[in-house]
Amino acid sequence: MTTNDVIDRLIQVGQDLPAYGQTAITWLTGNMWWLIPVPVVVAVSVSVARRRFGRKPLKDRQAFELLPTTGFDPVLEDVLRFAKQLAQAQRSVSRWAFTPVRGTAVRVRLLSQGGLLTMRIEGPARAAAVLRHQSYSQCEMRAVGPAVASSERPEIRLGVDLDTSSQTALAA
Repeated sequence: MTTNDVIDRLIQVGQDLPAYGQTAITWLTGNMWWLIPVPVVVAVSVSVARRRFGRKPLKDRQAFELLPTTGFDPVLEDVLRFAKQLAQAQRSVSRWAFTPVRGTAVRVRLLSQGGLLTMRIEGPARAAAVLRHQSYSQCEMRAVGPAVASSERPEIRLGVDLDTSSQTALAA
């Protein structure tokens, strides 16, 4: 095959493009009845599959609390090391097409109960071994039971928290 043959073939394909376009339009108009519903059915099927596969990772989560000692004062190096370990914990859980990201996410919550600040790390049960070994050197790590972890929902309060006596004074 010479260069002239290649050029002649390209010219011929270019001249035949309108015929190819007309054939494609004829095929599309003849098959339009199934070209629209098929992508919709595929999208709904993928959505249902992701939702079903995402239920189990969201139910099977493990939580750990980090309780700091009185002399807890981490340096920047410790904070960065801990953040890197948390990122590796999420990657340790194999994630494939149907498992949603929120099912494999590692969540960090700061809680203050009775004046004591604790940090709760929550992740998939498959990453519990990785989460368990991450800690600051001056913190105690405790496993939180699934009943306690699921019953405590985070409460977001915006603005100043008013007590009941000042609310009645404002209403009057």
